[in-house]
Parts: sequence; C-alpha cells; structure tokens
Amino acid sequence: MRQTLTAVALTLTTALLAGCSGDPDLYVVPKSDVTAPVRISYRSVALREVSLPTYAASQDITLADEFGKLTTSADSLWADEGDRAVTLHLVRALSAVTSARVASDPWPFLNRPEVTIDVRFEEFLAAQSGTFTLRGMYFIAPEDVNRADRSRSFEITESFAADQGIPAIAAARSAALGTLAEDIASRGLR
Repeated sequence: MRQTLTAVALTLTTALLAGCSGDPDLYVVPKSDVTAPVRISYRSVALREVSLPTYAASQDITLADEFGKLTTSADSLWADEGDRAVTLHLVRALSAVTSARVASDPWPFLNRPEVTIDVRFEEFLAAQSGTFTLRGMYFIAPEDVNRADRSRSFEITESFAADQGIPAIAAARSAALGTLAEDIASRGLR
C-alpha cells in the first residue's frame, strides 16, 4: 500500500512539474529566398557581427503597437540570440545571392577576405499593424587600399498578416533580411 501511494504521489508530482515547467515556445526564422543572383567584384566577404537595437538583440519577440510601445511575450521566443541569428542569416543570404565565399567574424579561412561588411540596425521591429521594418546603415571596407570604402543607408519594410501570429512575423523578417542581402550585394559590393 505504501509503495502504491508513493508511486501515485510521484506520478502526480511529475505531471504537475511538467505542466508548470513554463518552457516557452521557440520559433525559427526560415531562410531567405534568393530572387536573382548578383555579380559582385569580390570573391571573399567577411561580415562582422551585426549591431541590433537592445530590444532586438535578445531572443525576445518584440512587437510595437500603434503608439510605438514595445511588448514581448514570456511564452514565445526566437530560437537563437538576435545578434548571432541575424548575422548568420545575412551570411547565408549573401552567400546565396553572390556565390562568393562569405563568413562571419572571426574569419575562419587562411586567406584574408577581400572585403568586410559592418551592418548597424537602428530599427529591427515588427508592428502590430502588420509590417516588419529594418532601418540602418552598412559599411563596406575593401582590403585593397586602392578600392573605395562605402557606406549606404537602408530602410526595408515587409508586410505580414498580423492575424497569423509569430510564423508570419518570422516570414516577414526573413524576406526583409533577404532584401537587405540583395541591397548590400547590388549597391555595396559591385
């Protein structure tokens, strides 16, 4: 009898702990689709870790209301830290768009990259109205001193169906980063 009560108590405790664990749902951002390849004048490209606003640098999924107030959900997170995830997403998108050897810092190859890109975001935000906006600047620094440094500003907005929740935000974020990769390739790396 005592063993039966202990087993029942253990089963109930395990069930309660499982139900109260509060583990958040994790969301992965899909990879960007490449629309058309862009020819660039570099064979190897290094991307420094991107600089994101504080609200976007963590795993929190942030949403702005019509007044600009930012809210997050404790039970839903991005699957990776913001800086790392965005940097790796841009590396993949730039590789697909340019067919160049692209990697993030620290540079993993023996030969130095021909050019380094530094991307700094002022805004990286989904709005409840159904838009995902990227705004900021990127800087192009060629290794060859005879080639000019460049800086370009960008503002990219992708729409999403607000009633479809976080998967729609993730798709808009992916599309916006893909558009940014195409912009960097066509305006910065030619």
